[in-house]
Amino acid sequence: MKIIKCILVIAGTKDARDIIDQLLKIQADVVATVMTSFGRELLETYPGIKVYEGKLDSSGITGLVQKNNISCIVDASHPFAKEVSANAMRSCEETGTAYLRFERENTAVKSNGSVENDGVIRVKSFEEAAEAASKFGGNILLTIGSKHINVFTKRIPDYKKRLFARILPDSRMIAKCEEVGLSAGNIIALKGPFAEELNIEMLKHCKAAVMVTKESGETGGTDQKLNAAAKLGISVVLVERPEVVYIRKVSTVDEVVKFVKKYMQ
Repeated sequence: MKIIKCILVIAGTKDARDIIDQLLKIQADVVATVMTSFGRELLETYPGIKVYEGKLDSSGITGLVQKNNISCIVDASHPFAKEVSANAMRSCEETGTAYLRFERENTAVKSNGSVENDGVIRVKSFEEAAEAASKFGGNILLTIGSKHINVFTKRIPDYKKRLFARILPDSRMIAKCEEVGLSAGNIIALKGPFAEELNIEMLKHCKAAVMVTKESGETGGTDQKLNAAAKLGISVVLVERPEVVYIRKVSTVDEVVKFVKKYMQ
């Protein structure tokens, strides 16, 4: 009897949705995990896949592997979700499941204004980003989500007046911004990524002197943010990706499909 093997995709990015789309085209049986109800809604538009919502540790991932007869895991979580990747790799080692990390390429480093300009300050952590941003006297636009917002409110004087947060239109994220004292006028709840022109308008709207963002690659809209800031002459504090040693990593969807085909039967 033919045993159906499923593919577990750890989602969290637009890339994950692109990967799922291609896996369904080769008739793979897909199981996906997401952190939020918003992520679940996006994936439930794909027919025939199982979607699990919520944070999972390594034992939780192992449970999904065993329950769904998973033959391989495609880790397409956000580049900054290093704990998720660590848990997935630990589960794969414990269960003998194949692991593949998909991670988009870094944004090209340039100084001619086409992607980065001389106003880009690269830092290794959100704490360093907050310290760097606090040295600017004007308004600050955060495009890093809500998870680390308290790092900035602790380090930036008068943050209630000059800190603006661009986040996903998720009630929990909005509540987190409100909890630290940001008013509705300082919260921009929209789903990205955005074109360069819209980034320019948002920076103008906030009257930003500096923008803080993450190294999320081209798919995550980093290029458009940097270009917009460069055109306005606005400085950028760019948080670099955490360093993680992956078991196996690729950077194209075609490579993911090629890998998965070996584990479908």
